[in-house]
Amino acid sequence: MNTRPSTFALAAAVFLLASTVEAKPYRAMVTRTAETTRSGNLELGLRYQGFFALESERSLPYQQLSPSIRWGILDNLEANVYFEVLGLGLPGDSDFQLAFGDIPLGLQWTFLETRPFALAAYARVTFPTGPSTEDAIPPSLSDGTWDYEGTLVGELRVSKDLRFMLNASYLHQGTRDRGALADFDVPDAVQLGLAGTYNIDNLTLVGLEVIGRVYFERAITPVWTDNANQVEIIPVVRREVYPGLVLEAVAGIAVTPDLSDIYRFRALIGGTYEFDLASGPRLPKDDDKNGKKPAPKKKPSTRKR
Repeated sequence: MNTRPSTFALAAAVFLLASTVEAKPYRAMVTRTAETTRSGNLELGLRYQGFFALESERSLPYQQLSPSIRWGILDNLEANVYFEVLGLGLPGDSDFQLAFGDIPLGLQWTFLETRPFALAAYARVTFPTGPSTEDAIPPSLSDGTWDYEGTLVGELRVSKDLRFMLNASYLHQGTRDRGALADFDVPDAVQLGLAGTYNIDNLTLVGLEVIGRVYFERAITPVWTDNANQVEIIPVVRREVYPGLVLEAVAGIAVTPDLSDIYRFRALIGGTYEFDLASGPRLPKDDDKNGKKPAPKKKPSTRKR
C-alpha cells in the first residue's frame, strides 16, 4: 500500500507536464453523462482501481483492471462493454488471488438533447463470468451473478464549461452459486449519483461526484451482513494529453460506516482513447508528416446534434 502515493504523484506529473493540445474531456467517472461517443467513433479504455480498508479484518484489498470499449452506433446511441480482472489481496502476498471478472454489456440512448438540458436512458446486463464463491467481494464488484441495471440520466448544462448530472438507477442483483455452501440471493438496490464537472480549459476537467446506494436488505453478502446504506464522495481529474487520449485520476472516499467497513477509500487511474473508425487511430508521426496541428474542435458539452 506504500506505492499508492507514488502512483498518484506519477499521474499528477503526467497531467501537469503534458504538452498543449486540443482537449474535450467531458465524462464524469462513475456518474453517467448524457453525452455519448460520437457516431462512428470507438473509445478504448483501460482503468486500474484499488479498494483499501485500513482496519477491517474481514476486508481484503481489492485490485481491479478493466479494459473497456464504447461504440457510437448512431448519434445519441452508444454501446459499451467492460472486461475485468480482479485481484484479491496485494501482489506478492502469499494469499493473493487473481480471477477473471464479470462482463457488463450496456446500451445508452440520449433521447432528449438541447443546449441547456439532456435526458438519456441506460440499460445494462452483466454476464456472470466472475467468482461467486468469494463471500468478501461486495456486489458492486465482480461477484459471478446475473445482474441488470436500468438508469435514467439527466444533465443540466449551465454553461459551456459547467455541467451537473443526476443518475437514478435500479440495480437487480442475482444469486451467488457458492458451490458446496448454500446459495446467497443478493438483494436488489437503488442508486443515486450526483456529479458536477467543470472544464478549467480546453485540456482539463475537474469534478466531484456523490454516489449513494441502498440495498433492500441489510445483508448484502454472507460476510457483509449489515452494510445496506453506502455513500461515497469521488473527486475527479481528467486531462487530454493528445487528441482523443484522456488520462484520469480519482480518489473515492467512503462516507457511511456501512461502506467504510468494506473499503475506506479507492484509487483509480486510467485513460481512454476515442477515434474515428473510418480513418483509424491518429498516431503522432502522422501529425509530424502533415506538419501542422489539427484544427481545434468545440467541446462535446457545447455542440448541437
